Amino acid sequence: MADDDRVTRQQYRQQRSRPTGDGTQEQQPEPEETGASRQAYAAENNRAVEEAKTKRLARKLNWVIAGLVVGIIIVFLILFLTP
Repeated sequence: MADDDRVTRQQYRQQRSRPTGDGTQEQQPEPEETGASRQAYAAENNRAVEEAKTKRLARKLNWVIAGLVVGIIIVFLILFLTP
């Protein structure tokens, strides 16, 4: 490749964005757009995973609280009903 064939990234993007004249230009997403959509997807995925973990933890804590309440009731029943 000769030095006169080299173009900067900006020039290459401008050449790709110009229509070729025959009307068969394919629309390719810009790298910034795909990067932004990947970041948005990753952020949404992380939010969903975090939400699922929070719900699981909340469910476990509810069971622990219910077990402690039942245990306290049993202890009070033993203390008051034994002579």
